[in-house]
Amino acid sequence: MDNQTRVRARDEIRQILEAASYDVEVMEEPLDLSAIRDGECILVLCSDDPGEIAQFDQTVFKVQVGGDAIICKKLLFSLNEQVGLTDCLWWGAAAFIDFAGKAAFARVLNRVMKLDPEHVTDQVLRKERGEGGLLHLPVQITEQNARILAGTDGVATLRLIPHWLMHYHCEGGLAYRDSRISFDADGWAGVNAINGLWTDIDDDCLDDSALPEESEVLQAQVSKEQAEEQMVDLLVKKLTKKVRIKQEKRDAIFYEDKAFRPDRSAVKIETRRVFVPIWQIRGKKIVEINAFSGEPLSTPMDEGVEIL
Repeated sequence: MDNQTRVRARDEIRQILEAASYDVEVMEEPLDLSAIRDGECILVLCSDDPGEIAQFDQTVFKVQVGGDAIICKKLLFSLNEQVGLTDCLWWGAAAFIDFAGKAAFARVLNRVMKLDPEHVTDQVLRKERGEGGLLHLPVQITEQNARILAGTDGVATLRLIPHWLMHYHCEGGLAYRDSRISFDADGWAGVNAINGLWTDIDDDCLDDSALPEESEVLQAQVSKEQAEEQMVDLLVKKLTKKVRIKQEKRDAIFYEDKAFRPDRSAVKIETRRVFVPIWQIRGKKIVEINAFSGEPLSTPMDEGVEIL
């Protein structure tokens, strides 16, 4: 995307967001726009460059709104359909044409265009669900069974909770006196990208089949970088070995505990985003059931969770 195309795209997207009653400002490079409405912020990038897109996708942005720091949603306009995204909304040509037409029509009628967050990614989610694309645990619990397990009446919604699935590997060690201290480790770990809790995810059960149109995809609140940093911290702590050293001075014997830990650079992590399906039953109370295992969630993903 050349610079002139980028500027024209930025101007058109600004009109779309302003038609939806967002307060829009032009940003300094590498970003293009910021849009704020009712305590919600969307940052916009117009680019086809894989490096710029990857940096935008992997960065968590926060902004002060009304004294509170909120996590910004990220909207990418790109004609590069080959680039992979993990935590970013995307408009391609079809979405751009659709929203530009709706914005123009809203201006003709002097109305506010309806552009809720869940509609921003409508084109992307339809594409991913129709062709697979979202790696997830399969839905094995039906809505009817979820209601029975929940033991309550209410509106049932299938929600997809993002998780970071990490394969970690560390090798090496050192020799100290007569002891050989090993830092070898290899395994898998998963972290909930909404609340940061650690969980077990069976990699062999993951599926990329199509998902129901009406399911909701939640936006990650914990970034890939944050999850990997936590994983490194946890692994370094787990692999730290304490050795008791005996020292003799004259007629006295002293013991000293010495800690040996692996270098953080020795820990290698491969990460991918996966989704865990959850049935949410919202009535007098909120009950959520894991749609893969049937287990109830101890802490429901309530209204504080943002939806794509």
